[in-house]
Amino acid sequence: MRVIVNAISANTGGIVTYTTNLIEHIGVHGAEVEVHVPGTFDPATLSHENVKVVLSQRRFYGPVHRFLWEQFGWRRIVKKSGADILFSSANYGILAPPIPQVLLVQGEIYLNPVYREKVLPNLSLGERLSAFLRRYLMLLSARFSHTVVFPSQVAMDAAIEFDRKLAENSVVNYLGVSPRFKVPQQRRKWRGDGSIRLLYVSVFYPHKDPLTLANATLLLNQAGVKTQTRITMEANDFEPWGAAAWELEALRDPKFDDCLEMGRIAHADLADALKQYDAFVFPSMAETFGFPMAEAMEAGIPLVVSDIPVHREICGDAALYFELGNPSSLADCVRQLDADPDLRQRLILAGQKRAEEKFTWQHHVAGLLQSFEKISPARRFRVLINALHARTGGGVTYLHNMLPLMAVNESLDVHICMHEDQTDVLPSNLDGVTYHLKHFKRGFWRVLVREQVDIPRLARRLDVDATFSPANYGPILAPNHIIMIRNAVNVGFIERRPIKLAYWALLYLATLASLLTSKSAVAVSEYAKTVIAGAFFGALSGRISVVPHGVDDAYRVAVPEAGDEGFLLAVSDIYVQKNFTNLLKAVVILRRDFPDIRLKIAGKPVDSEYFEGLKRFIKAHDLDANIEFLGHVASDDLRDLYVGCRVFVFPSTVETFGNPLVEAMACGAAIACSNTAAMPEVLGDAGQYFDPYDSEKIAASIRQLMTDETLRQEMRRRARERAALYSWKQTERKTVSVLMSR
Repeated sequence: MRVIVNAISANTGGIVTYTTNLIEHIGVHGAEVEVHVPGTFDPATLSHENVKVVLSQRRFYGPVHRFLWEQFGWRRIVKKSGADILFSSANYGILAPPIPQVLLVQGEIYLNPVYREKVLPNLSLGERLSAFLRRYLMLLSARFSHTVVFPSQVAMDAAIEFDRKLAENSVVNYLGVSPRFKVPQQRRKWRGDGSIRLLYVSVFYPHKDPLTLANATLLLNQAGVKTQTRITMEANDFEPWGAAAWELEALRDPKFDDCLEMGRIAHADLADALKQYDAFVFPSMAETFGFPMAEAMEAGIPLVVSDIPVHREICGDAALYFELGNPSSLADCVRQLDADPDLRQRLILAGQKRAEEKFTWQHHVAGLLQSFEKISPARRFRVLINALHARTGGGVTYLHNMLPLMAVNESLDVHICMHEDQTDVLPSNLDGVTYHLKHFKRGFWRVLVREQVDIPRLARRLDVDATFSPANYGPILAPNHIIMIRNAVNVGFIERRPIKLAYWALLYLATLASLLTSKSAVAVSEYAKTVIAGAFFGALSGRISVVPHGVDDAYRVAVPEAGDEGFLLAVSDIYVQKNFTNLLKAVVILRRDFPDIRLKIAGKPVDSEYFEGLKRFIKAHDLDANIEFLGHVASDDLRDLYVGCRVFVFPSTVETFGNPLVEAMACGAAIACSNTAAMPEVLGDAGQYFDPYDSEKIAASIRQLMTDETLRQEMRRRARERAALYSWKQTERKTVSVLMSR
């Protein structure tokens, strides 16, 4: 699902806080999101996975100008974006939008009955006219939206009072608070410096009523209760409001000099700043939600707030309430807090609990996505998976793990093209996957030719959104083609056989052709990306995304019950780059000290010529009693081998990832590993490394793990911890993000 967000008016106040947090949290849920923000945002701090931030230099001269621009200029941007859903996050939206629209009404303040009674009469004629226009344009936008989201029940009820039809498509979705406000450090002790320190966080609007707090502060000091108050308003906040000049002058009265401080606290610093105050005060006359109150609850500071319906809804039993606009009532609440430590603690605990249960970004974003999904177009993103090459090894492992996850992904319509003889090696009856079986006599060249013809034809017939080949190469004419860099073309450098050299040369050319014609590519490691980019002189690296493989949860063994049965284990289908020749030489060396040493090799002999060479070596060195070829091993039995081996050996010279390596890690095996290619990237500090071209060094690493019990147990522990970094669910999520990217 692709979502475009209009946050271009996010210049000050709560909408800035909202937009910043939305960008930070919405991408992790898998939707592809494009957020348009004003040029004042720093794009370097707003880079998140699956979220594209677009800066706009557009300036607006009042609500009418903004509304008119959105009907024409913004409409063109939305249509061009190819998005499925438009999220208008700041009160106004497009009339008759080109795609389904969700409107977030954060400025319900002009509909609020308390605002209309207490604030509007005191505004200038121009300000009252502006309020009328804003209210009208907001309601008009709501009537043309598929869903209208309000941040509180009070806000929604106020809107429905003006337009009963809004009850049909309106929902309440509480806003979220950043988890960074949950401050674990020691808070300030109450009256830590002898005075009560109060904080009010807000920019100035006519309904914010900072003067009530200032006067309450003065009353407390006059009564002998030393109190210092910080209000995060600045003089320029008052300038847009002609009728507010008197309020600024009143706050500047010399009588407040010793007890009142004004000045902004950057939102990034607010979590730390809250630790330095005793109580949080919010005297506002009207709100739609009240971000600062929710942040203060999360931070664990007692709240004193004006007694209005929306404050009751948001704060519940986590605040003391004073009579609106009454400094004496506010001062009495502060005295209550000062006299009762148990009350302060009760408010803190109630606030933290309320914030964690009601005001999290996880809840808010989940609610938004639910609203998006209800109105999104019926068709899911249609992907065709070209699986014709998956017969053995990593390709089969990949699809075995990825297909079940993609099948249940509600954003995908999954189709797979495979040969009829693959039904015994790949999942072939998954609900949520449509199978397209090919019937022809299999052969290397036949597969290459049929792939170039059949896959593009099928993709166009299905009208797919993407064609995915989980191999280095695929059909160059398929629409929106994505490949996966799984095999390193530099294997050709270690081959000496003419036929095999020809194969790797062909792979190089096929990979180059596929990269040049594909929309993008997925590499299984940074090493794979670097090698492929280097092979093509770095020209194509920009279109390659790194998405590591995962590990099946069946291999995750927290604390092995069995283990250390004394044998060595190597797991891999048998190819020349797997370097079994040097491993066998190392066994010859180790046999001098360990005559009964036994190496078990689990994997199919895919390269028959190389396999025959290994058998000749075994016969020549009389290793029959020391080496056991197990062939293909089922997952359950393989897990038992990983758990039971004394040392798992991974001698490969060229590897872009190494699925057996992460499987062994998950089982808690002690690992001796090659120090080349992607292995150090995957294994980290969870193994003993060796030079794979030096059999003496291979033997030395294995010997050290075999004989040093302490080291072996430490490597087992590190391996289990390192394996936690790899998850097929994470691989599926990141891969789908690449597939769905434009």
